[in-house]
Amino acid sequence: MKEMNARRLVFVAAMLVGLSVALTAYHVSAQQQNKIEYGAVYDCGDGKSKFKVLSCKGTGRFDRCEVFYINEYSPGGGFKDSISRGLVLDSINSGCRVKGSTATQTVESGQTERPSSAPTNATSGGAICSALDSDSNGKTPLERTFRGVIRRAWEKEAREGSDGAVTITFQRFTVGAPRAWRPSATDAYSQADPKKPIYPVRTILTTCTDYRTAITRRKMERLYDCFTHKSGGIQCTQVGRTAGLMEDEKQYIPKQ
Repeated sequence: MKEMNARRLVFVAAMLVGLSVALTAYHVSAQQQNKIEYGAVYDCGDGKSKFKVLSCKGTGRFDRCEVFYINEYSPGGGFKDSISRGLVLDSINSGCRVKGSTATQTVESGQTERPSSAPTNATSGGAICSALDSDSNGKTPLERTFRGVIRRAWEKEAREGSDGAVTITFQRFTVGAPRAWRPSATDAYSQADPKKPIYPVRTILTTCTDYRTAITRRKMERLYDCFTHKSGGIQCTQVGRTAGLMEDEKQYIPKQ
């Protein structure tokens, strides 16, 4: 009887040790899954945008984070977006890895202040960019992808100590029927995957350049061919103007 009780005690002790180890591993795993490295470049693989997390305003999944998406086809270019912390963590935990040097800051909770090394896009009082222009995210995943590629081609951060940051909003965005790649003068993009279709895009967009004393807006209608790059990503190339497109509208708005 005593021997049986001793075996039971050993068995229970082993179970408790195993449970403790499992809980510790789960706690460490949960901490790792909630970590965001601010200011670091996250690389999510071929065909996906690299990004930096600039700041987060809280610790909850629905708190907002400011993210800078990098445009590799335009050095120094890209655009900022505000998305939920949950989406940031989902992206990181789905395979995105920190590229290059160590991060500016690593934390497990939200951050209320931007790291000092993060790019800024400050706007003085008075007129601000994008406030008067309607915009949307797009109706389909394909449209959202094309919008992102075109947005990153136009938007850029101001150089350190300078002004002139450029943002963009879309007022209209139409994706046409796909066509097969053709070895012709118009479709023979050397960087395109000839096995993938080309999508014609027609859009009305407004760029806004933010200077210290004023902002300048330029509303325009443009045509693009969007296709799969040989590297696997998406590229949108602006094509020549044709009849029927609106004339560019320009505004200069001094700041108060």
